[in-house]
Amino acid sequence: MLTLLGFSNYWTGFSKAPLHWHLHGISATAWYIILIIQPWLYHHRPIQVHRKVGMLGIILAGFLTASAVGVIKGNLLQPEQSPLFDVRYSLSLLDFIFISGFLASVIAAVWNAKNTQVHARWMISTVFWVLSPATTRLSFIPLGMIYQPKEFSDFPFFWVDVLNWNQFLIFLIVTTLMILDYRKEKKIYFSYALVGIVQLLVIWLVSGLKDAPWLISTLNHLFDLG
Repeated sequence: MLTLLGFSNYWTGFSKAPLHWHLHGISATAWYIILIIQPWLYHHRPIQVHRKVGMLGIILAGFLTASAVGVIKGNLLQPEQSPLFDVRYSLSLLDFIFISGFLASVIAAVWNAKNTQVHARWMISTVFWVLSPATTRLSFIPLGMIYQPKEFSDFPFFWVDVLNWNQFLIFLIVTTLMILDYRKEKKIYFSYALVGIVQLLVIWLVSGLKDAPWLISTLNHLFDLG
């Protein structure tokens, strides 16, 4: 629900969105639907149904990852008039880290399919890898009601500040899940620990890097932007 609300501007402008947005938006929405229904299928339907939907989810995760790369490349090519033009490379690096973490979690979940608890937590962790782009945009809805966009001073870096607070909030949520697991099972799952640590690290990464020359050169080379 947070993701759908955060990207409400995409759904309201659906007919005007470019193809790579459609591929990403639809595949991401389908992924969340699968995450919601899979636990129910596991407990209320034959295990074969759960596995067949899981196979569909693996294919969908591939589409989501590929479409995310397309969105990242599109963000790097945004016009100079864009309010995020001055930080587009650091934000794109962030998106690249998140989608890489998402894909790694899916692979780890498949690898641990026979261990229900580990498998489930790797799957749940995929939500947190890709949550902050949605929650950051969602934060701007109440902020836009309080402040007019023209009143935002130095908007690109204001965006980064809001994003950093969202990263910290996600870290707190994941930490809470780890504490609950530890109290119940005396165990900390690596899937949660990994995503929680990265949420904190990227705060320093984006705030410190901004659009460093070496980062611009690296991403231009990686995405063949010349």
